[in-house]
Amino acid sequence: MQLRRADWIAIAALGLIVVLNACVLRADLHSGGADVNDNVSHFRIIAGMVAAIERGGNPLDFWSPEWSFGFPLVRLYQPLAHLLVVAAYYLLGKSVSLTLIFVWMRYLAVVLLPLSFFAFARLLRLPATVAIACAFLAPMISTPQLYGIEYESFTWAGFGLYPQAVATHFLLLAMGYAYRALREGAPATPAGALLGCTFLCQFVYGYMGAVSIVLLALLPDAWQIPRAVRLRRILWIGGTALVLCAFQLLPLWTDRALINPPPADQLWKSDSFGAGRVFEWLIGGDLLDHGRLPVLSLLALGGLVLLWLKRFRPGGVGLAGQFAAAGAAFWVLLFCGRPLWGPALYLLGISRDLPLHRVLAGAQVFFVLLAAVGLAAMWEALARRVHIAAAVAAALVLLCPMAAERLQYLDMNASRLQRTVGAMQNDRPALEALLTALRQRGGRAFAGLYSANSWGPSFRVGAVPMYNVLATAGIPAVGYLSHTMALTAPIVLEFDERNPDHYRLFDVTSFIVPAGTKYPVPAFLKPGPIFGRFQIYDTPANGYFDAVDVTQSLPLARDSFADVSGIWLRGPDSPLRRQIEFRLPAEDPVPPPAVPAGPPGVIREARETTSGYHAAFDAARPAWALFKMTYHPNWRATLDGRPTPTAMLSPGFLGIPVPAGQHALELRYQGSGWKLWMALGGILGMALIGLVERRLATARR
Repeated sequence: MQLRRADWIAIAALGLIVVLNACVLRADLHSGGADVNDNVSHFRIIAGMVAAIERGGNPLDFWSPEWSFGFPLVRLYQPLAHLLVVAAYYLLGKSVSLTLIFVWMRYLAVVLLPLSFFAFARLLRLPATVAIACAFLAPMISTPQLYGIEYESFTWAGFGLYPQAVATHFLLLAMGYAYRALREGAPATPAGALLGCTFLCQFVYGYMGAVSIVLLALLPDAWQIPRAVRLRRILWIGGTALVLCAFQLLPLWTDRALINPPPADQLWKSDSFGAGRVFEWLIGGDLLDHGRLPVLSLLALGGLVLLWLKRFRPGGVGLAGQFAAAGAAFWVLLFCGRPLWGPALYLLGISRDLPLHRVLAGAQVFFVLLAAVGLAAMWEALARRVHIAAAVAAALVLLCPMAAERLQYLDMNASRLQRTVGAMQNDRPALEALLTALRQRGGRAFAGLYSANSWGPSFRVGAVPMYNVLATAGIPAVGYLSHTMALTAPIVLEFDERNPDHYRLFDVTSFIVPAGTKYPVPAFLKPGPIFGRFQIYDTPANGYFDAVDVTQSLPLARDSFADVSGIWLRGPDSPLRRQIEFRLPAEDPVPPPAVPAGPPGVIREARETTSGYHAAFDAARPAWALFKMTYHPNWRATLDGRPTPTAMLSPGFLGIPVPAGQHALELRYQGSGWKLWMALGGILGMALIGLVERRLATARR
């Protein structure tokens, strides 16, 4: 097919936009793994996947010991964006470092966003001018750090939402292909596959895609396809997506009792901000134009007015215009959240666990589409009535305030990154020696808490807090909460560095501060080795195992678990090693037997093995072995070579009942094999669905 002159102009303009985006973001390519945000946890998931594959394990369900006293994060977290990095690592023959591939993947995920916005507009059958405007305006969004699709969500100095960046591509393409399936009778399976991939990158974005597609099918356009056929195609798209992502959705149900509810200080994430705050931002331009003239907001308003005026002309608005206006209105209203809608949100399938504040991205996608309609209309009018040079000049005048503000933010991002990389290079020999020593010492490290009341945030290498340095290196630590999904996550912040019993309970073996520090070092800690400007102090920790008694049995209730465990931790039973047994919802609490005086036993030996953890245990009487890792039913325990049951003990750790005598205890985490088989079955099922749809279409023709 021969390309027309207009097509070449569109390709050139799109290429220029991508090149400019790549240039202004190039500083992020030099981060070198020195991250200050969620990219720390995303890299650890990727590294864990590779490690699982290398040892013949399950890359979709493995134990991550780094945070929250350990947790199988990948079992519940959306894995597709991480798997793309792992796939690239192996496709390149492991010749490029995992860190470098991850840096490039998250860079490209942001750089190429204009391409997906362009494709979205074209799939909606909008003119090339609108699609180009869409691609040009997408990188211009600015908000007061609201976790949308602005640069602040993805750059080094931002939030590090790498899976969200990848999910945005799939979201746009899923909605575009769904439009073709519903409007033009194109195959529905590609739309379902893209929607499933959106879910597998970011659950909220998958939800936005599913609801937007349903909204598209319900719009009162003069459809050429009957409503019953549209309904069948909606079900086909949804069924395909469900088959593809069921392996990741099912553990959210099976493990629901073990997932921490939204923390009290972060309810704004699950509830969002309320109508007053949202409409204040909307009217003031902060949903698109924070810190600058509201040019993008006015363009979106202009596009909306233009579509409204088209209602009175022959031909009307058209389905794409209706979709843009309805989508923007729907997601802004939903962004108002629980303060406005209350229990009515359950009718839309929104539970208390869904981070509702992320749906702002849905509104931003459609606002950009409306703004592109307004900008393209201005271009065309000026080019037709005046001159094309006037159209270009007017567009540049409008875009200058947006571009200037975005460049200012990116300059701050680059400057801060350069200073941090320089500091990391200066400290690298000392850091490598420190990390090697910490791995040899075992247990967990402590370099301050991730809390405003702790000195942890001020102990930095450049701009990177020390607890982030430890997490990036895969050192188990108490201090940094990269996620709050584990029931034990709130207990991390209960650690009291002045209490020697806490070092034993949490197995904090290494206390790290700057050498000659001004930070308070408890008197009972003993000075240890010094590496450059970093010093380790020895603690009273005694390993990952301990001998304990159980004096209470309570039903496990995730909403009250943190409060109950916190009260126990601050009470008299904790230092005496008298634990609470938490019974799962399907189990009945059983009153424990009376505990006699005297210690329950002693751990003679404890070590980490290639497949798990080992302990030699002398029980003076029937007692419990406490394994200081977060409880999960996938932990497998063998006592003296025989499988033995486990339970959850306070403050959320694994407990194994043992009789009196000498015992050998082995523990290993066994990922659910069905999850991997289910994922492979989902890919095969999606292919079969596509084949069936093709056969049915052939039969109809």
